[in-house]
Amino acid sequence: MTEVYRNEGQLFQDAKFATINESIEWKEATSDTVRIQLEELLEKREEELVEDLDVDGTKFHWVSPVLRAMGVTFSVAEHTPDEAARPDFTLFPESSDFVSAVPFRTTRGFFSNVTAVVACFAWGSDLNALDEAGGEDTPALQIDRIIRATGVNWGIVTNGKKWRLYHRETSGLFTTFYEVDLLATLQNPTIDDFKYFWAIFSPEGLGGLNGAEPIVKRMLN
Repeated sequence: MTEVYRNEGQLFQDAKFATINESIEWKEATSDTVRIQLEELLEKREEELVEDLDVDGTKFHWVSPVLRAMGVTFSVAEHTPDEAARPDFTLFPESSDFVSAVPFRTTRGFFSNVTAVVACFAWGSDLNALDEAGGEDTPALQIDRIIRATGVNWGIVTNGKKWRLYHRETSGLFTTFYEVDLLATLQNPTIDDFKYFWAIFSPEGLGGLNGAEPIVKRMLN
C-alpha cells in the first residue's frame, strides 16, 4: 500500500500525532463530502493530469479546484515586499479576512491574518530537486523565503499529487515537514486515509474549528 503521509523530522510531536483520529477535525463530517467531490474531480481531470503538465496547468486543473472544493478562501500571486518570494496562493480563514487585508496589498500587513501561503510546482515533479537548468532553488528553500517575506507561520509546497506543510520555526531546516500524497488518499480503498489530508490542510485544520486552536498548532513539537 502506498504510504499516504510522512511526518518528516517530527514536525508534529509523535505522541500527539498518534491521536489525530480522535480529533474533532478528523471526525468532521464535511471531510467525507469533500473526499467524494475530489474523487469526482480526479476522474474528470484524468486527461489533463499527465506527467508533462507544467506548473500553470497544475494550478489551473488541480490545485485551484482542490482549494475551492475544501471551501478555502484564497487569493492568487500576491505581491510581497520581496518580489522574488511571491506565493502562488494565499489562504485566509474567512472571506472577511481577505476583504480586510485588501487595503494592505504589497505589504506584510496583507498577510497578518493568513493561515498559509502556497508554492506550486509542475505535476508530480520532485519536491526535493534543485532545478539547475533554470537556476531555481529547491521547493523547500522557495517556501522558506515566502514564509520569511510574508511573516506567516505555515507554508505549503505541492506538485498537485503531494502536499507538504512547513512551519516557520523549522522551515529553514528544509527537511522538517508534514506530507500527504493526496492522490493516494483518493485512490485508496481505505477511505479514512483522506482524513490525514483533510484534518491538516483544510480551512479548519489550518485555521481552527469553531474557534478552537488549530490542530496544526496543537500538534507541534
